[in-house]
Amino acid sequence: MTTAYRTVAVDGVNVFYREAGDPAGSAVLLLHGFPTSSHMYRNLIP
Repeated sequence: MTTAYRTVAVDGVNVFYREAGDPAGSAVLLLHGFPTSSHMYRNLIP
């Protein structure tokens, strides 16, 4: 399964996110704090 790396502008701020999995399935939101990154979830994202 591939992981897409995307950004979205929210109130003038670019927010980075990763998207993976079946679009018809349930969404799971994995949040991290500073100074970590989404890289810490690399083993959880299929």
